[in-house]
Amino acid sequence: MITNFGVIFLKPTLIPHSSYQDSVLLRLREHYSGQIFTIPDKDWPLIAKFWMTDLSAITTLLRDSYAAKGPKPRDPASMLRSYLLFLMTNPEIGLTEWINEMQRVPYYAILSGFEPGDFPGVGTFYDFFKRLWAAVGNHLKPKVLMKRKKKPKKGKKGEKAPSTTPGKVKRLVEWMIRHSNKKTDLPNDRLFHFFQSQFLAVSANLGLLGNLKALTVAGMVLPSSLLL
Repeated sequence: MITNFGVIFLKPTLIPHSSYQDSVLLRLREHYSGQIFTIPDKDWPLIAKFWMTDLSAITTLLRDSYAAKGPKPRDPASMLRSYLLFLMTNPEIGLTEWINEMQRVPYYAILSGFEPGDFPGVGTFYDFFKRLWAAVGNHLKPKVLMKRKKKPKKGKKGEKAPSTTPGKVKRLVEWMIRHSNKKTDLPNDRLFHFFQSQFLAVSANLGLLGNLKALTVAGMVLPSSLLL
């Protein structure tokens, strides 16, 4: 909605995954059907992964974190998709160079969900990260100097080296079970909820995780409530 003063009152609009799929087909045909650009064989699995992975729910999840006034925001699903693509292809180059990479390689922009030549800048990505990580600071606790641990004694030849953190995994799982039903708002809640509902639950329903009642971590049976 645009007022008489030219101010745009908008929040991100949910773009169905099917619309993303249509845009990928249209843009790939436009930019790659004339054999000017080609897609290497190793990159086709990326297309398949993002084609099947519906990230549109992130728009609904983050909608309240956007102001009601201001310019039209970038599609949150495309932002997340682009960042995942960055991590899966060139995480060592940094976000600034990733923007340049999308400029040089239209394939990356298209697969992200952007029109080639029209994609967000670095600042937009960092604003998006702040919405994903709902905390004032970058860390949950201030940095503290860690005590230097002594090196464990080496085991005998042919034997497994002694553990430096005995019982650590067991304590972690027990903590997760105790706190799984507690409603305490944490900065990572949005990410955990999204990962759980859009990845873990979907994979479980498709049978990709096997028997949920038999999943174990370091010999401990995990309750299926942590996954569904």
